[in-house]
Amino acid sequence: MARPVTKIERMTVDPDVQEAKEREEVIAALMENKEAVLSVITLVDKLQDRGILDLLIALFGQGDKVLSIAARELNKPGVADTLDHLMNAAQMLGKLEINKMKGLVDNVNAGIEEAEKRVESGETTSLFDLMKLLKDPDVNRAVTASVGFLKGAGKGIK
Repeated sequence: MARPVTKIERMTVDPDVQEAKEREEVIAALMENKEAVLSVITLVDKLQDRGILDLLIALFGQGDKVLSIAARELNKPGVADTLDHLMNAAQMLGKLEINKMKGLVDNVNAGIEEAEKRVESGETTSLFDLMKLLKDPDVNRAVTASVGFLKGAGKGIK
């Protein structure tokens, strides 16, 4: 019969061999994720160029003080209301259909340019001019769109 094992000797790994193995693992991981690593290096370089990295290092170095100041500022009157308004605005923006808004924003920008031209020229509009403008197809389309918007908003108010 075999004798029971009473002493277990652990194999010791040569530190130089272990270090070489770990270095190879790190290099393999870097090569496997080359694009991501290069992107992180670019990001850190840009943060350093703009001084943001130094700011972040200082911020994390003084973490407790920064948290204390932030907590004190957040407890000031009105801050809770402001944060609530920001959250409501974010929710409202989430409900907007961006694809429809793109064309509308382009149209609003064109309208602003036209308005600037008329203001700069000192042009005025009489009631008779307004009636004539309703025959202009561009003006008529804008008025029709505005009336449609008002009608839709009115339905929503019900």
